[in-house]
Amino acid sequence: MSTRAWAGGSVIVTVVAATLVVVLVTAASGQNTTPADGRPHTITVSSTATISTKPDEAVITFSVHTQNADSTVALNESSRIMNDVLAAMTSLGVADKDMETTNISLSPQTINRGQPDEATVYNSSTSLEVKIHDFDVIGPAIQKGVASGATSVKGVRFQVADPVGVKTQALKAAVTSAREKADALAEAAGTAVTGVVQIREGGSPSEPQPYFAMAGYAVSSDSLAVVPPHDITTKVSVNVIWSIG
Repeated sequence: MSTRAWAGGSVIVTVVAATLVVVLVTAASGQNTTPADGRPHTITVSSTATISTKPDEAVITFSVHTQNADSTVALNESSRIMNDVLAAMTSLGVADKDMETTNISLSPQTINRGQPDEATVYNSSTSLEVKIHDFDVIGPAIQKGVASGATSVKGVRFQVADPVGVKTQALKAAVTSAREKADALAEAAGTAVTGVVQIREGGSPSEPQPYFAMAGYAVSSDSLAVVPPHDITTKVSVNVIWSIG
């Protein structure tokens, strides 16, 4: 196992590599290293890289639920409350591009079924997803959202804003490690790596996994404490076939 410091901040790369080697070398004895069938001699290396990255984005989901015998009243009331939640987020500096409506629903419900006072009411629900980049705003955002009428708040989800960039770093680290392993094996066998025959991403790559943090949502004059995770991990693996000779 080897540990590599990744340039550019707080990213730490841990590389674990397992190798499967098939080396057919005759160069040391002065013989021709090209097989009769014309195919090159190869070394196959499997390498895994894990990158740990500090989260730079938090996601909060607010929901509003209303109920009324009149469907229009129920829908309008949930819309009004959600507009208040939106205004509260804007007052905290959350940009419009970081807020997204993820659900609007309206459905009938029969209450006291079979009873003399059986009636139909309408349930209206609206959900808003809010992305926050300043973690100091998370607590106040939850408090203001609830104070504005949000009836539920999902646990805070911490994530990396650019998961593709993080995965690219991990893939580069895995290939670099695979080359180092191949060079060491080739040198030990008295030959050298001459090129790449095939690179394949192995297994199911692990995207940066979001971290969910639960917190108490009581509204008070004190700031709600929400502690972000130390880091989020991304894991990838590659299988590389190197030509030697």
